[in-house]
Amino acid sequence: MKSKTITAQLKSDYIDREPAKKESRPTGLLRQGDEGRQASLLIFVPRNVISALINDMTGGYGYSHLAVDCGELDVPTGKRVMVESTPGLGVHNSFQDEYGERKFVRIPLEKAGCNADEFCDCIRSKLGEKYDDGEALTLGLYDNPAKQICSDLAMVCLPEVMCTDIVRCHRAGLLHSLSAVRLYGSPNKAFHLFVSPNGFAEYFGAPRGEQLDGPDQLSEPILPAKQIPPRRIHIGDRTL
Repeated sequence: MKSKTITAQLKSDYIDREPAKKESRPTGLLRQGDEGRQASLLIFVPRNVISALINDMTGGYGYSHLAVDCGELDVPTGKRVMVESTPGLGVHNSFQDEYGERKFVRIPLEKAGCNADEFCDCIRSKLGEKYDDGEALTLGLYDNPAKQICSDLAMVCLPEVMCTDIVRCHRAGLLHSLSAVRLYGSPNKAFHLFVSPNGFAEYFGAPRGEQLDGPDQLSEPILPAKQIPPRRIHIGDRTL
């Protein structure tokens, strides 16, 4: 990794170096917002040296952290809630304004054909699971199914047809070779798909991190699948 690349990223004006401005976390009852159940990915730009390195190591598209919005509000405060996985805390509920002015993009998954109820039921079933340090350090080579990093929390809950489409796009060169996906599997083991926050942002057609105007910028999903002809892929003894 070239030091001048890292230095350039650390000087960029979209990196938020400040600590979280909202340290408290939801502890009361949650309820669905007025618009009903939703399912959105919230993908955040780097905010310090470590997250800048994550961005650099996974393709440089401009993102380093991912959380999920299932349309829930905290009853005591009325504030919007998200689910995320972070070191030390694992999978937990957070307030969406936890990171202050840190910029992030919002991608509504239902408009990409994802069932919100099924996806969010899966996400909430992961609450309380520990952070997977091994997966984070090896970029998916090591994976403990009982633990989750931020992006894998979303990955394991996506429908298989969407996971397969991500694989096709990556193999067709439509996604960055580093940011998008790592595939691991064997004839006797189900394949594991690793996608970084950059890979999600790129796959769903979000703008680059440096192009965001501020926090909570909506980006309607624009899938690249139509750019390549459908084809079956083979992973171990599985044909998808």
